[in-house]
Formats: sequence, C-alpha cells, structure tokens
Amino acid sequence: MSQAERPPDGINDNAHPNSSMVLFVLALLVYTVTRLVRLPDFPIYFFTDEAIQTQHAAALIQSSFRGLDGVLFPVYFENGGQFNLSLSVYAQVLPTLLFGKSVWVTRGVSALISLIAAISTGLTLRNIFKIRCWWLGALLLSAAPAWFLHSRTAFETVMMASLYAGFLYCYLLYRQGRINALFPAILFGAASFYAYSPAQLIVPLTGVFLLIADARYHWQHRKLVLLGAGLLVILLLPFLRFSLSHTQQRLQHLVLLNSYWVKPIPLYEKILMYISRYLKGLNPIYWFWPNPSIIESTWPEIKLPSWLFSYQHDLARHTMKGYGHLLLFTFPFFLVGLIRSIQRFKEFHHRTLLLVTLAIPSGAAIVDWGITRGLAMIVPITLFTALGLDAVLHSISRNWRRIQHRHLSALIFIIFAVLSLGMLADALTNGPTWYDDYGMSGMQHGAQQVFTRAAEIARLDPQTKVLVSSTWANGTDVLMDYFAGDTPNLKMGNINAFSMQYRPLDRNMLFVMTEEDLDFIDESRKFTNVRIEETLPYPDGSDGFYFVRLEYVEDIRAILEAERVARQALQLEIINLNRQKVKVQYPILDINEIVHAFDGDPNTLIRTLEANPLRLILTFAEPQQVTTITAIIGGTPTELTARAYKDEEEVGMATAQVEVATVTRQVELSFDQALTIDTLEITIFNPHDGEIAHVHLWEIILE
Repeated sequence: MSQAERPPDGINDNAHPNSSMVLFVLALLVYTVTRLVRLPDFPIYFFTDEAIQTQHAAALIQSSFRGLDGVLFPVYFENGGQFNLSLSVYAQVLPTLLFGKSVWVTRGVSALISLIAAISTGLTLRNIFKIRCWWLGALLLSAAPAWFLHSRTAFETVMMASLYAGFLYCYLLYRQGRINALFPAILFGAASFYAYSPAQLIVPLTGVFLLIADARYHWQHRKLVLLGAGLLVILLLPFLRFSLSHTQQRLQHLVLLNSYWVKPIPLYEKILMYISRYLKGLNPIYWFWPNPSIIESTWPEIKLPSWLFSYQHDLARHTMKGYGHLLLFTFPFFLVGLIRSIQRFKEFHHRTLLLVTLAIPSGAAIVDWGITRGLAMIVPITLFTALGLDAVLHSISRNWRRIQHRHLSALIFIIFAVLSLGMLADALTNGPTWYDDYGMSGMQHGAQQVFTRAAEIARLDPQTKVLVSSTWANGTDVLMDYFAGDTPNLKMGNINAFSMQYRPLDRNMLFVMTEEDLDFIDESRKFTNVRIEETLPYPDGSDGFYFVRLEYVEDIRAILEAERVARQALQLEIINLNRQKVKVQYPILDINEIVHAFDGDPNTLIRTLEANPLRLILTFAEPQQVTTITAIIGGTPTELTARAYKDEEEVGMATAQVEVATVTRQVELSFDQALTIDTLEITIFNPHDGEIAHVHLWEIILE
C-alpha cells in the first residue's frame, strides 16, 4: 500500500467492518427519515422555484419533450426571466407522470437525490480516507442545519451539491488507481454542471485545479484521459448548442441578478469585489456561527465586531432560527480535519479535498454569497469534520486504553442521530413560528393553503370569479397553476388594479387578499360594502388571508378619471445629452431617474410607475441631426414610435413592432434620411398590457 493510500495513523479499516456497515445503513436510515417525515410541513413555504420544475416537467410530457421553441429535449428552461433550470426539470418528469403534482412528489424527488451526497461522503471516508468512523459522513450531513433545511426543498442547489459529492468520490477513486472511475466522475461532474447555474463556474474551475495538480498521474493514463475528454465534449454539446442560440443569455442572467460585473465600474474594483465575495464562502464564522442578526435581536447587549460579520445575512427562509448553517460544536473537529489535510497536502486525497474547497466559492462570488449558491461547500466541510472527529476518537481510544473505539463510535452515532431527529422535531414543532414575517419579504407562506381553498370555492360555485392577490409571494401565477390547474373562474388579480382603472366589479367576484390589501382598501376610499367571508390563518394563528367581496363607491368613475389625467402628466428635467443641455419630459417613474435612460449604460433601466405608453419628449437647445434611434427594451411585446419636429412641424416618423422575447433587445427606429430637428417624441407602448402598467426601458441612443 502506498503512503497516499495508507489509513491515517495506522487505523485499521477492517476492524469491525460489519458493525461499521450497520452504522452506515442506520445513518442513511436516519438521514432518509429526517428528510421525508412530514415533508410538506417544513419548510413552511412552497416556493415558486420549487413548483416551476414540476410545471416544466408536466409541459414537457404534454409537448412530447419539446420546448416552447420546438426544440426536442431543451437544455435549459426559463424561470423568472432566466434560463437557469435544466437537469432538475428532467428529474421531475417520471415522478410527475406517475404520481402527478404534489409537494410530496416535487420535494421527495430532491430529498431522495440528496442521498447521493450522504452515500458519497460515507464511501469517500471509507474507501479513500480509510477512517474507522466512515459512516460519520452521512450522519454529519444529516445533522447539518443548512443541509437539513434545503434538502427538504426542491431547490436545484441540492441536486447540484449532491452530484458534486458523487463527482468528488468517483474522481478520488480514479486518482487512487481505479482508473475506470474517471468516466462516472465525468458524468457526475457534467450533471452537476447542468443542475445549477453557479456550477457552470465551480465545475470547470475544479477540473482545472485537478488537471494541474494531478497532471503527472493523468499523463500516465493519457489514453484513458483522452477517452474521458471525448466523453466530456459529448456531454458539453447541449450546452454549446444552447449558448450559440442564446448568445445574450449569460449577460441577461447577470443583469437580472444585479451582478456587479455588468455595472459601469472599473475592472480593478470588480476584481476586488469578487475576491471579497469569494472569501465570504471561506469564512468559518459564516458557516458555524448562528446568524448574528438573530443573536443581536435576542441579546442586544452583545456587540459583535462588524469585521467578523461582513457578509450579507441570508434570508430568513434559508435559515433555521437559533442554528448556524452548521452545528457550532463541530467547528473544533472541522478545524482538526482541515489542519490535518493541509499538513498532508502532498497526499492526493487531502490535496483534492482542499482544492474543491477553494473552487466552490467561485460560483457564488459572481453575484454575492448566499447559502443556496454555496450549499455545495457543506460537502468538503463535512469530510473535514469527519476526519477531525475520527482522529480525536482514535486519539482518545489509543491514549485511554479502557475506552474502546467501538464504544466511542456507538456514543457518537447516538449523539448525532438524536441531534438529527431532535432537529426534525424542533423544525416541525417550532419552525412555523420561528419568524413572524409570512409575506413577500419573509417566508412567503400560504401557496398550498390559498390556492387549494380558492380552487375548491371556484369549482363549487362556477358563478363566482375568484381573484387571488399576488402581493405576498414570488411567481404566484406558477403556484396557482401548480395547485389549481385549469380552473376557468380562478385567476390572479390584485385589488389595486381595480383602484387605478375602472373594471367590472360585482358581488360575484371573490378576492383573496392579505391584510396589507385590506389596509389599501381602507386608505383608497374607492370601495364600499366590504364583507370578509372567511379567513385562512398564518402558522402563528393570526389572520393571514381574507376572502372578500366588495363594491365600488358611487362616484368611482369621476375619481378614476381625475387620477388618469394626473397620471399622464409629464415631468420635466434637464439632462446632458450629446454634449448639450436637453429638456426631457417623461411620466412618473418608480425605478431610477430619467437620466438612466440616456447614461450609455445598457444595464441600468427606468420604469414607469403606472403609465403605458412611456412618452419621452426631448427638446434640444440647438438643432440636432438624427438618423437612427436605438431603444433597449425588455421581452414584452412592444410598439415603438418616434416623431421628429423642426420649428413645431413634423419632419419625420419611424415605427417598429416586436413580439415577445426572453431577453432584453435593441430595437432601431430609422428615418429615411438624416433629419435636423429640435424636438423628438418617443413613445414606447406595451399593447398586451393595460393603460396602467409598468413600461421598462434600458437605454435610448441617438445617432
């Protein structure tokens, strides 16, 4: 046996192999139970990012596995304007076909896939690091709070991290001498690459690290490596096909995520920002210490040094109150394991573990650190912790002969099994009331409860049109389709739309709304005869959702007409454009200032508060020559018109019309010839929206 393959400190892995396997099977049982018991009940939300995967899977089945563009077996699927779903959708196809849509099915698929991580960490510790307590991998993962929470969701980050763990195990097998394991390693790596967008940097960077670190070993097996490279090229073809047909998608993804990489700041600042965000993923305090904001709110007298907690806190729905992302008391064992691996850097398995640790933060750092983007880091941390804990147990049993290793193993198993089961009990019992913000900025609780009840009412009374507010969660239209399916008299509808524009309103309409919507009704003074028919409670027992019927006040038309006139009134501002002062008239905005439409940055946008169309009237201090006007707009179907004036007479007009798209696009309005003008009126109209709508504009360029 080579030095690299020798068990640490002379540990004999063959001691009590049957008991170790029994403990491993029991650890997997604990893991599975704590993932599946009352799966729909915790986390207490069912998020649109979970539902949309099953929605896409159902659509694939109905379309004979063709995407919206007709492509057979599409590589990526849209979610919130981004093509960032892939393998997780295909994983839902067979379960959806067999069992239909349910929270159990959608989350259960993800939970079972996460077993790959539990199994892989255990086998890595047994077959690669050859420690006695190799079953600790599955048990430590089971008791990791962040992994516990997210492995009970259908977020694609869980699949990516689990497949990455499979890749790591297979690569280490290959590096140990089982060279044919290179092929499953490549398959796992490619699957992880497709599972979640941050992996598109994590996986290639891991590959570069390992290619360089193990170059001599790869050269010794170059024929096999060439075959592996061929397999890798084949697996990358779908990604290349998608990239060639969606050339702007990567940039659009960064724009939607508000990444600093697409902002007009110097390159050196971007590099420094990347380094800062990258280091957040390596901060052990982030991983092991309970969220500082929670501690500060509980014990305000404790003053925590800001430099230790420079990262942005994770959203409440991604944390477990009172817990760190990892159990705090395991930190010393992690530290022992990390130090031992650094000391043994020359040994391939320790070196590989350190390199993947350095690779994982790279994906999240492109935007900013968050537990979902960095969940895969829990895999190497778990391995380090298991190595450290096993070393401590071995040291105790070696120095205190009366304490036998198997007794320590049984004790440690019981401790972590109880912790896992206790965490499950705590989450199911207390988790629903850990946080009291159940709305958009918090837990976004209520999808299953609201849409199931709303659909029930709609089906029992076809004469009632049920309108559900969208103000309390992201992607409520997706959630409605998931839970209610095709129910003709169930729609999304916000009461504020009725307050801004006259719409038919009678007692056959039933609105499902939040307390904030009820407050809006009172403040608007536009509705009367408001009657609450029933309520749905939040988990803490307070009223969460109200089923309401109401009517307009008598003079509603006059009120709305006065507001319409005020809404169309244009603001006036003077900006610098093409080296001269230009007067710009524009409607009221609710995102950014008018100057951002002329700042030369295609990544900043303006948005009208309510006005559709968006009218811009530019008055130049000196005559201006214009031939072409380029507008950068979003994906909504849009009609654009430009009218050019000189001395108050129209001298030219240009129009364009574009249909729906998934990314921002440039639209040119060209006059027949260069025009000398002093006034230019640009109109951007979204024909599929009403008069009251948000119109988005990224940039206007005059040439």
